[in-house]
Amino acid sequence: MRFPSLTALPDRMIRDRELLDQLIDPTARQRLPRDSRAFVRVDMSLRNYWHTLFDVCPDLLDMADPAGEQIFDGFMAWAAEQHLSMGWHFYLWVGRWLAQSPFQHQLTDALQEQLMAAAAARWAVLDRSPQVGVVLGRAASTGWVVGWKPNSLLAGRRVERIEVDSGLPSPEADLGLFYTNSFELDTFPGWQVLPK
Repeated sequence: MRFPSLTALPDRMIRDRELLDQLIDPTARQRLPRDSRAFVRVDMSLRNYWHTLFDVCPDLLDMADPAGEQIFDGFMAWAAEQHLSMGWHFYLWVGRWLAQSPFQHQLTDALQEQLMAAAAARWAVLDRSPQVGVVLGRAASTGWVVGWKPNSLLAGRRVERIEVDSGLPSPEADLGLFYTNSFELDTFPGWQVLPK
């Protein structure tokens, strides 16, 4: 992929949509001059994602370099290859990438559930559908992580971990999810795959 217009004319007014490839691809970002407006714009945008990840899951910073660049850049490059969106399931994709990355032996159950809880909390804030809860499960665990939207004007979102009775199937993939229209978990509609 070529980006001649961005590097040849650093002072040209560049629209945000022209920077999308640089935002998600670390290799493309390196082509931007550090003193260009485009670099500053991309860097500011990436900081939002960086803080979204490491402020909520600071234990990730113990796995790699102190700035988290090895994890962040590795994940962003993989996400670009996979054409992933960065919606509420951003944290789940990070967990999936970690499980197949050089950091896979440092990915504990506790950290995986921390990422799931972060995703559930983000869903409870961002989702505008009529569903009131999202349930996340792992193939390797009998515990589910559930994110609830507020059920009154005075309540906030809730995230909880619940243990389920044996007999309910685990997701076929490493992770699965389903949504609920009730604040009671009284039905099991089956697992869905993660949306891209």
